[in-house]
Amino acid sequence: MAAKSVSENGGRHMKRCILFACLLCVSANPAVSQTVSSTAGAVNGTVSDSTKAVLPGVTVTLSGPAVMGAPVTVTDQSGLFRFSSLSPGDYTLTFELSGFATSTREGIHVSLGFTATVNIEMSPASVAETITVSGASPVVDLQSTNVTTHFDTEKLAALPGSRDFWAVVAQAPAVAMSRLDVGGSGALTQQPYTAYGLSSAGGVNRGMVEGMMVNEGAGGGGSDMYYTDYGSYAEIAVNAVGNTAEMPAPGVLSQLIAKSGGNSYHGTLYTDYESDSMETHNIDAAQLTAGVTGSTVLAAVDTNRLTAFKDFNADLGGFIKKDKLWWYGAYRRTSTGQRYPTLVDDVQDTWVPVGTGKMTYNITPARKVIGYFQHADKNQPDYLGAIQIAGGRTTPAIMHADTVWSSHFPTDVWKLEYNSVLTNALLLEIRAGTYHSVWWRTGKSSAPRVEDTANNFVSGGVYGINFDRNRPQVNGSLSYSKSGWGGSHDFKFGGEIMRDAVINPFYGFTSATNSLSLFVNGAPSQVYVYQSPSFSQSGVLSDALYANDTWRVNKRTTLTLGLRWDRQQAFLPAQEGPGGLQFAEVGNVITWNNNWGPRLGLGYDVTGDGKTVAKASYGQFWLYPGADFASSINPNAATWYRQYRWTTDLNRNGVWDPGEEAALLGVSGGSVSTALDPGLQNTFTRQATTYVEREVAANLGVRTGFVWNGRRQVRGTIRADRPFGGYGAAVPVRDPGPDGRAGTADDGATFTAYNLSPEFVGLPAVNLTTNLPDSADSDYYTWEITATRREIGRWSLLASFAETWSHETSLGGGASFTPNALINTDGGRNRFKAWQGKINATLRLPYALRVTPIFRHQSGTPFGRTFVATLNYGNATILAEPFDAERTPNVNVFDLRSEKVVTLQRGARLTGFFDVYNVFNTNAEQALTTSSGSAFLRPVAITPPRVARIGLKLQW
Repeated sequence: MAAKSVSENGGRHMKRCILFACLLCVSANPAVSQTVSSTAGAVNGTVSDSTKAVLPGVTVTLSGPAVMGAPVTVTDQSGLFRFSSLSPGDYTLTFELSGFATSTREGIHVSLGFTATVNIEMSPASVAETITVSGASPVVDLQSTNVTTHFDTEKLAALPGSRDFWAVVAQAPAVAMSRLDVGGSGALTQQPYTAYGLSSAGGVNRGMVEGMMVNEGAGGGGSDMYYTDYGSYAEIAVNAVGNTAEMPAPGVLSQLIAKSGGNSYHGTLYTDYESDSMETHNIDAAQLTAGVTGSTVLAAVDTNRLTAFKDFNADLGGFIKKDKLWWYGAYRRTSTGQRYPTLVDDVQDTWVPVGTGKMTYNITPARKVIGYFQHADKNQPDYLGAIQIAGGRTTPAIMHADTVWSSHFPTDVWKLEYNSVLTNALLLEIRAGTYHSVWWRTGKSSAPRVEDTANNFVSGGVYGINFDRNRPQVNGSLSYSKSGWGGSHDFKFGGEIMRDAVINPFYGFTSATNSLSLFVNGAPSQVYVYQSPSFSQSGVLSDALYANDTWRVNKRTTLTLGLRWDRQQAFLPAQEGPGGLQFAEVGNVITWNNNWGPRLGLGYDVTGDGKTVAKASYGQFWLYPGADFASSINPNAATWYRQYRWTTDLNRNGVWDPGEEAALLGVSGGSVSTALDPGLQNTFTRQATTYVEREVAANLGVRTGFVWNGRRQVRGTIRADRPFGGYGAAVPVRDPGPDGRAGTADDGATFTAYNLSPEFVGLPAVNLTTNLPDSADSDYYTWEITATRREIGRWSLLASFAETWSHETSLGGGASFTPNALINTDGGRNRFKAWQGKINATLRLPYALRVTPIFRHQSGTPFGRTFVATLNYGNATILAEPFDAERTPNVNVFDLRSEKVVTLQRGARLTGFFDVYNVFNTNAEQALTTSSGSAFLRPVAITPPRVARIGLKLQW
C-alpha cells in the first residue's frame, strides 16, 4: 500500500482538528457539572443547616476583581454548588436562603487547577443579619492527587533573581537545577533541571502558556519554555507529579496564565539594575591553581562575574466596556552581560524584548472568548556550545569569542479560546493556536575547527545551522458532573491535536575542509568531514483523547479515575540533501496507536474536617516524541558527515588535511546508513505517589510523601552493524590516571574492555533506531516534605526538603551502547543520591517594609572520573571509578530582598527594593571537568559572587 503524502496527511489532520472542535460543541447538551480547566480553577462545596441537613435552593453569588459580573448559582438537591472556569484570584461567596441569615465568605483564593472546597453551615435568621468570615481560604485540595506549587502575582513579584520561568521552577520542591542562579547569572538561558529524579530530557516535561504547548521540540535540556515575559502572568502553576490524564508525560507540567484586564484600569512599571560595580569577587587561589584562566581581555578572577543585568517591564489593563470587553498589554526588555570560566576572552551579552496582548470578551455571562499573543526575540552574539564535547550550553569546553555561535531566537505564541458554562454544571472549552520559533546559529570564524575531548580545548569556527519549528494545535474539553451515582462525579472528556514540524537547514563550516578535527589530550584521534548545505525536514502528527472522573464516594473519600490515549505519526516532507540530493516525502514513517495511559488516585479525609488528607496515585505516562524524534530517523540527517580514524598529522599543522584519514568509523546522513526498527515502541514512565497533607493552621499547609518514577521501554539509536554481543574481544586497558598520561605515577588500575570482534570490524555503518534492552531501564525514589503559607497578614512561606535515590542506567544510544559502558557500574546501573532544601519567605514589617529571605541548599553533583580509550572501533569513554565516587561541593546560596512601599493617591503604590544575592559569597564549584587529562577537576561553573540589585516598581 502506498504511503500517504504529507500534504494529504496534513489535510486530514486539519479535518480532524475541525471535527474534534465540532464534536465538543455538538455533545455539549445541557446537564449538570464542572471540573477545573487547564487554564483556570474552581470553587465548590456543600451548604447545610445547623443540624447538618443539606440545603437545596440556596442562592450562591460569586464576586471578585478577576470575574466579569457576579455569577450566580443555586445548590442542588444534595446541597452542592459549583463555580467553574475561574481565573486565578481572590473571590467572595454570598449564600442566601429565605429563613436563614445571609452568610458571606471572603478571601477565597483560587489557583490554576485548584478546587477550593467551601462548605457552609447556615444559621436560622432570628433577625435580619449577615455573617461574614474572612481570610479562611482552604489550603488542602480534597479532590486532587497531584502535587502543585502555585505562584500568584504577589509571589512572583516578591521573588528576586532572574525573573524567568526557571527561577520559578527552581523554587518548587524536589526540583534540582543544573546551575543555581545568582542575581540573574542564569537569566535568558534555558536551564536543565531534575524533578523527582526525572531529568528535563526530551518529552519528559510540558510547558503550557495560556493552554498552548510551548516546548521547544520535545522539551529537552530545560527547553520546555521559551523566553517569555515573567511580569505578564497572573499565576504560574508547577505541577510536578501525580498529574491526571490531561498530562501525557511523567514530568513537570508548567501552566502560565497571563493577566487580564478588569473593570478598572490597572498597570505596573518595573525597572531594576545591577552591574559589576555592585559585585564582589570570590574565585580563590585554589580555583586558579585548578585551572581557571583568563586572557588579555578578561582576568581569571572575573570569569564568573556579570557586567550588567537590566530589566524593564510595563503593563496596562482595563476595559473597553465593563463586564463585557477587557484588554491587557505588556512589554518587557531584559539584557544581561555574563562572564564564564569557559568563555575566556569575551562577555556573553544577551537581550530579549517581549510584547504581550490579551483580550477577553464576554459574549454572555456564561460564554467567553479570549485572544492572546506574545512575541519574544532573543539575541545572543556568544552562544556557548561545542560539537563533540558534550554538555550543550553547559559544556566544559574552553571557548573563545570566535569559536562560539552567534544566535538569534524569535518566538511567537498565539491562541483563541472559547469557553461556555452551558448550565450551572456543564463547561465547554476549546482552544486553537500556534507555537512558532526560529533558531538561527552562525559561525564567526573560517579557521578550521578543532576540539580536544580530554582537555576540552576548542579552536576554530563553528558550523552554521538553523532550526524552524511550527506547531499548530487545537485542544478542548467537556466537563460534566452528576450527583447520585454512588456519590458525586466530576467527569472531564477532552483531547488535543498537534502538528509539530521542523525545517533544519545546515550550512556547514566556512573553512576549506568543512571538517572537525578531534584530539585526545593533544593527540590526533578522529575527524568528522561534513557535507553541506542540506535542508532536513521532519514532523510528527499527534492526537490524544482522555477521560477523567473525580468521584466523591462520600464526604471523606475521593477517587480520581482517568485514561488517556495518545497517537503519534512521524512523517517526512519532500526535501533536499547535500549536492541537490532529493528525498521523496514519506507520509507515515511510523505510527504509535497504542499509547494508553491509565491514572488512578485516592484521597481520604482522615479527620473528616477537610484538614488532613491522605493521598495516593498511580499512572503510566508516555513521552512526547516531538518532531525531534522524526529527525533522528530521517535519512536526510540534520548534519551530514563521515567519521574517520585520524591518528597521524603528517604536516603537523594541528588540523586534519585531506588524505590523512584512515578507517571509516561512522556515517550520518543517507538512506543506506539509516534504519528503523518496525517494532519500535515509545518510552513510558510508571509513577506512584503517596502523600499526607495537613492544614496545621489557617492558610498554612504541610505535606510529606514518597514518589517513585520508573522509566521503561527506552528508545535510542544504535549501530546495527555493531550489536551489543559483537564486542567479544577482551582487551586490557590501563587507566592513565587523573593526568591522562599513561606511564606516570598516578596511573590507575587495568580494566577489561572490549574490542569489536573481527567479523564486525569495517562493516558499513547502519544507525538503527530501536528500543534498548530492559537493562536500560531506570528507577528513582524521592521523599519530600513541604510547608506552604499564603501571604495573609504579615508573612508567607514556601519551605521544602527532598531527597532522591537514583538507580540510573549507564546504557544509552550511540557510543554508550557497548559493554564498555558497564565498567565500574552496579550491574549496568549508576546508584547515587541527591537532595535539596529551600526556604522562601516574606515578612511584613512596620513602616510598610517587607523582607524576602531565600535560602537554597543543593547537594553536589556525583561523578566518577572518566578516561578515553582508543579501541578498534573508535574512542570509548570509560569510568575509572564508580559514578558516585566523587561529588562536587554542596551549594548554599542565601539571597535577601528589602522593600519599602509608599502609598500614593488613588491607591497607587511605589515600591523601592534592594536585593543582595549570595549574601555569604560562596564560591562552590557547580560543575567540574571529570575526564582525565590536563583539565581534570578544572572548574567549569563557579557560583557567582555576591552582587546587589536596586529597583523601583509603580503599581496602580
